Amino acid sequence: MHYIRVLTLVVVICSFASGWSLAEEFPYRKDYPTVPVIELSQLKDGYDRNEFIPVDVRSTLEFETIHIKGAPHISMANVQFEDNLKQLAADNPGKNIATYCNGVTCLKSYKAVERAREAGLSNVYAFDGGIPAWAGAYPADTLLLGKVITNSGKQLIPKSEFEKISLDFGQFRQQAVAGNAVVIDARDAIQRTSVLPGLEDAKQIPLDKFIKNIIERGVMKNKQLLIFDQVGKQVRWLMYHLVDRGYTDFYFLKGGATSVLKEQEYR
Repeated sequence: MHYIRVLTLVVVICSFASGWSLAEEFPYRKDYPTVPVIELSQLKDGYDRNEFIPVDVRSTLEFETIHIKGAPHISMANVQFEDNLKQLAADNPGKNIATYCNGVTCLKSYKAVERAREAGLSNVYAFDGGIPAWAGAYPADTLLLGKVITNSGKQLIPKSEFEKISLDFGQFRQQAVAGNAVVIDARDAIQRTSVLPGLEDAKQIPLDKFIKNIIERGVMKNKQLLIFDQVGKQVRWLMYHLVDRGYTDFYFLKGGATSVLKEQEYR
């Protein structure tokens, strides 16, 4: 396909011209040398021409919080990931696929391409800029909590704001003894192999149920919420749901349970 030949040439030229800056901006590309990547502007051009399909390979929570408008959700956690991706390709002959996740420090976009190529697909690329790059550049083509972003400056939560309410374990545990605080263990059951010391009474509510049964119903708005997940990343997306529903008094555990239980691995 002519478009792919041009795309490949552009990627090679851009990579050569930018040199070390690309390596610094995308630190994990070197670990996946056989994975073809696509840059932000190239994906947007292919998206507008209906030649590229961006595929969200993240969790359901992440996808439902924010995703590229029109992007199918095919989670890597799904046991039928390869089959679903192959079906998408079969339903869209002649089109290319770009997998994306949470940006330059997220490896799912690369791993998804590896799995796709092992399954026999060759027209799959990694968009490693991910949803942060896309939403920042093209808010009108991004859905946030089911609606198109109209004011990215107000609607997108900067990482700095998330970090302000992310506490280390000592601070988190100190807050937990306050009379109005409720500690929420938002890990999935399979991740909950150990409790955190001093937080044995934490309420065990997985993230999806926490959103549906607590946040969407406006429960515990009069309490201070101290929430931790497995590695401190999923709660960043949870923050959007909390803010959207008017919650104002909440904190997260920096690094999640894994920051305390060093032996526990992310699943």
